[in-house]
Amino acid sequence: MNIVVIVSQTPDTTTKVVLNSDKKSIDESGITWILNPYAEFAIEKALKLKEANPQVGEIILLAMGPERTVEALRQGLAMGADRAVLIKSNFVNTEVLAAKVKELDAKLVLGGKKSIDTESANTEAGLAARLDLAFVHCANKLSWEGGKLIASREISGENQSFVLTLPALVTCDKGEDEPRYASIMGIMKAKKKELDEIYSSAQDDIGIEIVEARLPALRGSVKIFDGSPAEAAEKLLKALREEAKVL
Repeated sequence: MNIVVIVSQTPDTTTKVVLNSDKKSIDESGITWILNPYAEFAIEKALKLKEANPQVGEIILLAMGPERTVEALRQGLAMGADRAVLIKSNFVNTEVLAAKVKELDAKLVLGGKKSIDTESANTEAGLAARLDLAFVHCANKLSWEGGKLIASREISGENQSFVLTLPALVTCDKGEDEPRYASIMGIMKAKKKELDEIYSSAQDDIGIEIVEARLPALRGSVKIFDGSPAEAAEKLLKALREEAKVL
């Protein structure tokens, strides 16, 4: 039984976003790219599931993106994944990904609950639909019970648990699983692990066209009032009354 983890590469959250002159795309020249943190959580959960169940064969990382995505896959391999596949493309196509998942004989597919750049999990949800898999979103804990997978998540302060008969697809939140650091030995081993690269020009026709992209408006100035809480509160009231004129 193989576990496939869907991996993506995203801009670091500290990256300063600059638009291209077409006002439709982002200038990638100054971006620092990282492994999507939620995909990292999914890799950690896959590793723990393998450690707890000898029936798990390989943990295979699967990504669809440009050549630079290799860096994210190498990071996952250094964590302990067995091998990786990169479908080189400037687009993401769930039909192509679904075909590859079938080829890899995966009984369980994991992914992050969202991509931190688009704040969405369209790829994972679309993949579950393509493969007609049982689908659980935002699981923060995964465990085995007999031959079935228990996926738990928190919803509105309550816990929900699902008993899944594989095959299934689950998107992952962090929960209590802290992603392991890649050791020097792991990094060295990752360089020798299998990483297949194939090419695809396919893209999903989802009917969305980017007309214009805009950066958020700059925030206004911030005023900080010093002194004791009582003094700061008095200064705040005075500013609201005399400067902002909202009182």
